Amino acid sequence: MSEKKYFVGAVIGAIDIEIAYVAQYLENREGWKRLSDNEYLNESLNLKIVTWVLGPGKVNAAYGTADIINQYKPDVVINVGVAGGFVKGAKRGDVGIGTEYAQVDFIPFFQGNNPVINPSPAWLVSGAVKAASELGVVATKGPIVTGDFFLHDSKQKAEIAEKYHPVAFDMESGAIAQVTSAKNIDFISIRTYSDFADDNAPELIFQDRPKDGSERKVTIEHSPVIIAIRALETR
Repeated sequence: MSEKKYFVGAVIGAIDIEIAYVAQYLENREGWKRLSDNEYLNESLNLKIVTWVLGPGKVNAAYGTADIINQYKPDVVINVGVAGGFVKGAKRGDVGIGTEYAQVDFIPFFQGNNPVINPSPAWLVSGAVKAASELGVVATKGPIVTGDFFLHDSKQKAEIAEKYHPVAFDMESGAIAQVTSAKNIDFISIRTYSDFADDNAPELIFQDRPKDGSERKVTIEHSPVIIAIRALETR
């Protein structure tokens, strides 16, 4: 007898803190049970959520995404975490919801060598936007761009803004999107702003971390996780 096929959503992040809230949130949410350290099931919704820590940067993101696809065969991949915000007037903790993706440091000699990167499907974008609105989270949808570096230069930010008009910059989304596009799997990135990718970014990103070096007590990573889960629940 074949195993029942659930709709599988993979919620992935570069570091532990970006996905750690999944367990806490689902523990107190009706209908969910934990199957293992990184698997959660809601029978009534025919939905399974799996989590995965990729490691930072594009290479880690690409092979980590390939690993979770090979192991769990997800129907959709959602990348959550922090990013540098590009939206004028935004505040730390506001959210960028990806609609399309690009890698700013991928510069091929031949135009035909550009990677195929699909945009996020309308159902995922609208689900994420609706969930953010219901949570009272300030969210802006638009392109998210990626580079294999921490962006903290106002001049470079201005150049990227002029060329790509993004809502956020991170170090993984574009690479994940390239892999999911190759595997024909729906993808969206949902990022909360830890900084604004400018000259002040190094100070801002650690603003709520205790001076003794211990883990920060108040995090801003919860919103993308909740938005991701609610978008899956109401798919």
